[in-house]
Amino acid sequence: MLERLQQLAEDAATLKSKLILVVANTAGGKTEILSRLAKSDGLPLINVGIQLSRKLLPIPSLQRSSEVMPLFRELIDETGSQKCVIFDNIEILFEEDLRVAPVDVLKKLAHARPVVAAWPGHFRDGRLTYARTGHREHCEVPIDGAVVFELN
Repeated sequence: MLERLQQLAEDAATLKSKLILVVANTAGGKTEILSRLAKSDGLPLINVGIQLSRKLLPIPSLQRSSEVMPLFRELIDETGSQKCVIFDNIEILFEEDLRVAPVDVLKKLAHARPVVAAWPGHFRDGRLTYARTGHREHCEVPIDGAVVFELN
């Protein structure tokens, strides 16, 4: 499985869509395979929940939405990597107060370089979902512009 993900990450550099989403439920093995990919290929692994929230903390809540992309780019720049970047624990992006579309954020970041990101949810009928219908953070989007790598 790791070999398939490594090949996808390598191939992504030549594709129009440089975003690879590793899809699985909670405790579905996303962190393990992303950690193994980062270690084996010498790629930066960014824990988005921790690192982005630290950067957002001093910013007034009404301004945070407009700061997500610049702060994400700053996180990437801090790695010093010109290759693929790996994002884990992206749940903060679904926070209502941020007012961002998680997939759109990831797609924009994947324009410049390949991005492999954990997607904590499901992939069915060409659509990604996060959280249950009715939950305040529920998200359901078509998979346009990304490659899905399912673990379950």
